[in-house]
Amino acid sequence: MKKVSVIIPVYNGEKYIKESINSVLNQTYKNLELIIINDASTDKTEEVVFKNFSNLIGNKIIYHKNGKNMERVYSRNKGVELSSGDFIYFLDYDDLFRNDYIEKTVKYLEEFDVVYSIPRTFINQKGKVLRISKKKFNSIEKIIFSGNIGYPSATAFQKKSFIEYKEKYLFREDWEIFIRAYISGLKIKLLDNDLVLMREHPNRTSRNIKFLMATYHIYEDYKNKIPKNYLGDFLFHIGETALRYGDLLKGWQLVLKAFTKSPSLLKNRRIILSLLKRGFRIDRALKYKNSF
Repeated sequence: MKKVSVIIPVYNGEKYIKESINSVLNQTYKNLELIIINDASTDKTEEVVFKNFSNLIGNKIIYHKNGKNMERVYSRNKGVELSSGDFIYFLDYDDLFRNDYIEKTVKYLEEFDVVYSIPRTFINQKGKVLRISKKKFNSIEKIIFSGNIGYPSATAFQKKSFIEYKEKYLFREDWEIFIRAYISGLKIKLLDNDLVLMREHPNRTSRNIKFLMATYHIYEDYKNKIPKNYLGDFLFHIGETALRYGDLLKGWQLVLKAFTKSPSLLKNRRIILSLLKRGFRIDRALKYKNSF
């Protein structure tokens, strides 16, 4: 049985870190280590960890605290550096694994470089189910280039194949690593198993304007590298994200370009509804303009 390293980066996660750690320790797959990277938290994160798991630190758990806040890209990469497992699993401090998640996915890492388990169940701050996604995906290419992939808590790597998250794409680093992995020729396995619980709360970074800026970095760096058949999906995702944040001019430019590349997108009801919802929000456009 090969060894698995689970990496949890955490910054001010006192509300959720205990539950997150327990979801790892309660896995049916037992040959694992847990690496906690405390990114210089200013709340009681450290106190919660040591109060509840001090007997495991230095044995089952490796605990590392950054000297200053370095953000999650550095912390995840640091966790991999400290790991000794053959396979790397990531878990954000506010998300949870079902107890058979690793057991049911680790076998695929014998053949594939990267394994991604589509998140279906989303929970609230108290752990109650908010919604279960029914979204359908046709192929690994479609899910990657349309921006419907990236949750680190649903992502596992062969350690020898790990290509590191990049600081440049912070806030979208979880999407960029899949684009880069695919373009680099890594073998990626997509699983639809509903074994990871994603927690939604007001502090998630997808609400931060830096999310849009990182999305634009990906656009500039990869627009000429996307496979032709999926360029329309890629452009539409960038454009839709721009509209969501209020950059209406650039958003519509990219959306129209996406339709030119892939006219079939116009047949997608969800896409049309999204444009009607986001494409004419003058209030968001004003907010976007005032954010700089």
